[in-house]
Amino acid sequence: MQSDAGHIVVHDSMGEKTFRTHPKRAVALQWDILENLIALGVTPVGAGDIAPWNAWVVDPKLPEGIADVGTRAEPNLERIAALKPDVILIGPTQLDLLPQFSELAPVLVFENYRADAPQGEAETAVAQLRELGRLFGREAEAEAVVKRIDAGLHELGARVRAAFGTTPQVQVIRFSSLTTLFVYTPNSITDYALRRIGIHQPFERSNAGYGLTQVRIRDLKDLEDAYVIYARPFALEKKVMNSILWCATPFARKGRVAAAEAYWSHGGALSILVTAERVVTALLTLAPGAEDAAKNPEEAAAKSAADLTGP
Repeated sequence: MQSDAGHIVVHDSMGEKTFRTHPKRAVALQWDILENLIALGVTPVGAGDIAPWNAWVVDPKLPEGIADVGTRAEPNLERIAALKPDVILIGPTQLDLLPQFSELAPVLVFENYRADAPQGEAETAVAQLRELGRLFGREAEAEAVVKRIDAGLHELGARVRAAFGTTPQVQVIRFSSLTTLFVYTPNSITDYALRRIGIHQPFERSNAGYGLTQVRIRDLKDLEDAYVIYARPFALEKKVMNSILWCATPFARKGRVAAAEAYWSHGGALSILVTAERVVTALLTLAPGAEDAAKNPEEAAAKSAADLTGP
């Protein structure tokens, strides 16, 4: 909200903050914050970990002209100071540097990914998007992003139901080694996106930090009817796919496994839709008739459109 005096009032994880004007020179030191800024059409003057973004986040693309201010874990104070920011946006990773940041510019702290948080990662990301929209005078843009996400999830759910005739059980994972992997817990962006589509993950675990819990591959031995989608990148992908342990799982034996191209599991609001798009794109390659559709894409596209619009 905006006060009678014309001041801009926003809420971060530490409470209420007031700004006299909309900032023009932001530095973002968390990827979820950076992603939300890009979604709002705000290009920060500096950000952390720009180089790995293209491998792990991929979408959205970063605009040109953002200065690299070091890593998220160890941001470079001198580089940040040289940019003369009028706001510095940080997360829990940088809290120990809060006194130093405060000497350079007003600081907003946005926490996410706690297992005991009152809201999940997705809801928190959307709330952050709206607060940033208020801070930068982009409230309309924030609501447009939310509507885009809602519409996209609705369409993806329809595509899955049209392809499978029902909503299949789907387990989404990230590999961590040749024998272990991460599953997404109910507070994760991934699980939220799947639930909004109508998909249930059968391998259930309690909320965890960052929405991920590590388990062993053999712990998935009872997923007889599930489809499994694993997220790239993973350097040992081929070795796992050919391992005896993986090949012994029921979903691997049935050929119910596909790879989702890179997406960021812990991002801003747009990550909800990007996650859903990556998972559904992979899942649809396993749908009945998917092999024939790949051979005759025009005919498949026409049928898909008919299924969605009805008679």
